[in-house]
Amino acid sequence: MRHATSILVESNKGCARVTLNRPDRRNAFDARMVDEICKAFETLGQDHSVRAIILTGSGPTFCAGADLAWMGTDRIVSAPEAQQDAERLLAMFRTIDDCPCPVIGCIQGAAYGGGIGLVAACDIAVAAANATFAFSEVRLGLVPAVIAPFVLAKVGDSFVRRFCLTDEPFPASTARDSGLIHDVVEPAALDAHVSSLAEQIAHLAPQAVRDTKALFHRLHHLSREEHWKVCVEGNVRARLSSEAQEGIRAFRERRTPNWVMPTGEE
Repeated sequence: MRHATSILVESNKGCARVTLNRPDRRNAFDARMVDEICKAFETLGQDHSVRAIILTGSGPTFCAGADLAWMGTDRIVSAPEAQQDAERLLAMFRTIDDCPCPVIGCIQGAAYGGGIGLVAACDIAVAAANATFAFSEVRLGLVPAVIAPFVLAKVGDSFVRRFCLTDEPFPASTARDSGLIHDVVEPAALDAHVSSLAEQIAHLAPQAVRDTKALFHRLHHLSREEHWKVCVEGNVRARLSSEAQEGIRAFRERRTPNWVMPTGEE
């Protein structure tokens, strides 16, 4: 395990875990935490031995959003400083969203404001049944501008209008129904459920998984006609890859492909 000031990063048998580690501040992020999250996901994303990354929080709260002390509630913030902070926040969400490796959110507690942005940036998100969510920005005179692209991509405009404009908290079940969360489990079963998802990914062709995530990202920014070209190119590239050849050969020979991550003791 590598100890950082604001986060903990550990890796074991192809699965990395990034833990927000400011429980005394309800894991609210400041400049240091934002920078450390960016560096962690950039490093892990470039490590091809990492098959999946779990993002979670320490203590009872997943993330309370931005630390109000960092936001400057007790001082006057200049326009250049506000610009820099907004760009830094966007970079954090984009680094998670763009990470080549699948990211699984393990939401063990409340997620407010920017904390929901972290959830939305994950590829897969699982929440404890007692987790709560709230877009708290408008209560503070702020706007959920930086997280909006990531949240809208997950839940759509109607849901965002309903809860962003009212600051009304909503439970994990509502988050699941909206698409923000994929699975809701009892708190005691959360870690095991998330670990099981990571293990499922570890048994899949690693480059194919990364290419699939990259394809989805690329399609978001293309016209409908460009979609077809990219989809055909992706199919051809995958069929000709060594992973596909090994996977098909292993299926025919009724054996495990050589890219499956071992689950037993090494």
